[in-house]
Amino acid sequence: MNRLLTAGVFASALLAPGSFLRAQPDAPADLIVHNGKVLTVDAKFTTAEAVAVRAGKVAAVGTSADVLKLKGPKTRLIDAAGKTVMPGLYDSHTHPVGAAGSEVGAGVPLLRSIPEVLDYIKKRTTELPEGQWIVIQYAFPTRLKEARFPTKAELDSVSPKHPVLYHAGPAGVANSKALEVSGVTKDTKDPPAGQVVKDEKTGEPTGMLRNAYGVLKGVPGGGDPTAAQRRAAVLKLFGLYNEHGITSIADRNASRGNLDLYLAFQKEGSLTLRINVARSFGAGGSREDVGRRLDELVGKDGRGGPTGAGDEWVRIGPIKMFLDGGMLNGSAYMRKPWPRGDTYQITQDDYRGLLFIKPEQLQVVVEEAAKRKWQVTAHCAGEGAMDVLLDAYEFVNKITPIKEKRFCITHANFPSRLNLERCKRLGVCADVQPAWLYKDGGTLVKVLGDERMRWFQPYRSWLEYTTVGGGSDHMLRYDPLDSTNPWSPWLGIWVALTRKLETGGVHQPSESLTREQAIRLYTINNAYLHNEEKEKGSLEVGKFGDLIVVDRDILSCPVDEIRDVKVLATVVGGKVVFEKK
Repeated sequence: MNRLLTAGVFASALLAPGSFLRAQPDAPADLIVHNGKVLTVDAKFTTAEAVAVRAGKVAAVGTSADVLKLKGPKTRLIDAAGKTVMPGLYDSHTHPVGAAGSEVGAGVPLLRSIPEVLDYIKKRTTELPEGQWIVIQYAFPTRLKEARFPTKAELDSVSPKHPVLYHAGPAGVANSKALEVSGVTKDTKDPPAGQVVKDEKTGEPTGMLRNAYGVLKGVPGGGDPTAAQRRAAVLKLFGLYNEHGITSIADRNASRGNLDLYLAFQKEGSLTLRINVARSFGAGGSREDVGRRLDELVGKDGRGGPTGAGDEWVRIGPIKMFLDGGMLNGSAYMRKPWPRGDTYQITQDDYRGLLFIKPEQLQVVVEEAAKRKWQVTAHCAGEGAMDVLLDAYEFVNKITPIKEKRFCITHANFPSRLNLERCKRLGVCADVQPAWLYKDGGTLVKVLGDERMRWFQPYRSWLEYTTVGGGSDHMLRYDPLDSTNPWSPWLGIWVALTRKLETGGVHQPSESLTREQAIRLYTINNAYLHNEEKEKGSLEVGKFGDLIVVDRDILSCPVDEIRDVKVLATVVGGKVVFEKK
């Protein structure tokens, strides 16, 4: 492509072949990547040979010969040697502070079967004094070989004297000792929006707790790293993200403490990626209380909100609520009841999952947020929860139009055709987790059946109506594939292309994306979700100089190679933050 776009020229301009608009001689590029296959990911998915970055932003895209004319005495040159160059990748859903903190100290075990779970617990009983809690966090039953929760009896068999909690997000199983020390009996009442599951015949607690961990007493909060340990762990994780091509992330449930940590990194110049910060928000309270707490999120420094506050490094995104439970633990709020079975220890015919916020209260929160110019998103795993969230969005849209705010649905596992039409009408987007399709789809098909799973993560259908972006929901461990959840963007892109299941087979291949669409899922689409598409997500003049060089042509290589892509260099704002040795 013999075209060059330079600063001062509209990015949409098309130059005649061989033409060249010369930059000012006193303004050479800081960095030039040349002799590559540059995927610009612009509106036409244009390809080029080289890209130049000056003052942190893309200064030119075009042929190597033309772009190299911007070389100065201090310009750093990277010869891509024919490799693919593309925009830096964006993960729309991470929890980096918690994920990094999980690696401080002993770390979190990786358990793949119930025997491994029981062996780990038995080992811990020999290391801890009797009566001390053993907690296994975020261990989803869909990822065990047996594809089910361990039972209370199984936990009792290896830990009769230590209280145990097998925690899988909103739902988990406690052993008899845990129930005993907590005083949980057949008379224990269900907490609001939760369940202490009881045996249908005896009335005794089965050990299964759904959004009911509050009935347990003395459960430790997990590791408590020092400020220095947390800081070092998060920076290490950011370095690993860079190593895999990630130049932007969204923290999808950040406390003020998380935000302050990111701001401290920015102040000292140690950030190597850009962060969009979704503020965690509890939905309870009166309208006045909700409004007051939304105002307090902004903070005295003004950096806490509303949406859009901040700068190119740390920017505030939406408020984030939790509307229902999860798909991976059988607590997502569905339209039809969950079937009985061992996977999630469901024993009721009418159990639809858990809805944490009453519809009328949700409307209040969304309305007050919209008035204050907040974007809104909510954890919404089940189809029933999506119905409730879109009802709230439609209600508020009649009072305060929301289309330009790009309200979002987090997870959005089960859209229907009707809900996709509602999303289009309201301008609602979604952040989706392709790794869940790969890791958990096989178990979910067995539990829910093919008919109900037709609409599980239908990426192609989504893109017919609105914009969705790819995220990981990374919560535990550093490893990009063995973490909870796997955060490798290349795995996510590969899943979006193939829809392959870890257990074998392909789920709804008609919903697969093209390579261009899958790349957009982790670049410009995620920028759009966060109202940042004018600044990042593609290599166009005037946008941030965030780019990567990878080891193969992802447009033409065998599709199964894409999950194994290696990043050769990662550049953020024109500075090389990772380079493969």
